[in-house]
Amino acid sequence: MFGVNSTVADIPVPAPGPRDPDRRFRSGLGLASGDRRAAPAICPNRVAHWAFAEGLRAGETVALLVRDLGQAEAMRLGLARIGVRVLALDGSRRGEALADSLARSGATLVIIDTALADAYAGVMGRLPSYPSVWWNGPGADFASLDLALAEQD
Repeated sequence: MFGVNSTVADIPVPAPGPRDPDRRFRSGLGLASGDRRAAPAICPNRVAHWAFAEGLRAGETVALLVRDLGQAEAMRLGLARIGVRVLALDGSRRGEALADSLARSGATLVIIDTALADAYAGVMGRLPSYPSVWWNGPGADFASLDLALAEQD
């Protein structure tokens, strides 16, 4: 059905449901219940440009502590475009287990969902050195990946 010569027009679009006629135009990921606004999409190309501007280069490692698998995959694809190695951390691990994973990764940067800030807080005091942190999601006052990507044109 889908081959090398497939076009965007070949990809089937799910039919809108009876309860939500505009479902195909909105992503429900990361939205509060009842919120009708579209979730901001993370584009791999923007992530690649952002990472390069931040000084990340091929061979370096970035750890992701991200809950949304779609966003994590977009980040991974963008980082891979410039040769950065990506390690997905398990957000259900806490304390020493998460610190051990982060220490073994050799990550120079960590991207963390603001919703998982408490998991990362459990790492404090357990590592000899800490990678730079960028926050993903609402509530980040500084080092916000969402804002950095939105500023790109």
